[in-house]
Amino acid sequence: MVDAVSANGLSRHFSGKQALADVSFRIPKGCIFCIAGPNGSGKTTLLNILAGVLSPSKGEVAVERGLKRGYSYQHPKLSDELTAGENISFFSQLSGGDADWSRNLIREMKLDRIMNENVDELSSGTRKRMEIAVGLLNNPDIILMDEPTAGLDIESTKEIVELIKFFKKEGKTVVIATHQLENFGGICERLAVLLKGRIVLEKDVRGLSGDKIMNIYASTALGRG
Repeated sequence: MVDAVSANGLSRHFSGKQALADVSFRIPKGCIFCIAGPNGSGKTTLLNILAGVLSPSKGEVAVERGLKRGYSYQHPKLSDELTAGENISFFSQLSGGDADWSRNLIREMKLDRIMNENVDELSSGTRKRMEIAVGLLNNPDIILMDEPTAGLDIESTKEIVELIKFFKKEGKTVVIATHQLENFGGICERLAVLLKGRIVLEKDVRGLSGDKIMNIYASTALGRG
């Protein structure tokens, strides 16, 4: 199987403090890859490096030639003074958005009906969908998502999970960093557990139930705690 992304010996230091230490893994093309770990384990730092917006102190990231990356930040800076549609237009210009893909994405995410509404008037679930959308307007082959269900209620979480299933059907490679693995147990295909900046487990979990995946994560995290 072809790798969309591979990380080799990644380390990152901030002011002498180590955020990541010798992190290595491979992400097969078309896979839903979950990086699970508690807050402060280095997940966002790792995603920033995979996205190419942060350089590692050591190591390297290899991306298959020709593949585009899209990054859904945990807290992107939407403009509350603009409508949803104006935000989409602004971020599309920044990222070199793909018009056909953007229209399909907005429709799939049920955002087409709120394009004339101001962002500061949106519900938390709808705003989260907006925050995800603006990072993916360039029709990326590799989708990086940082805590996509953080702060969401059950229904909004289900909508995000269905969206990830849509990305999978479109042939995308999806990388999810989360401390809420229970939300993704039913769709996760490969699991990496990140604790204190180190990958302590990487495992193919295709075919396993969500409960089984959670048990693997819990036993790994507790055993290394």
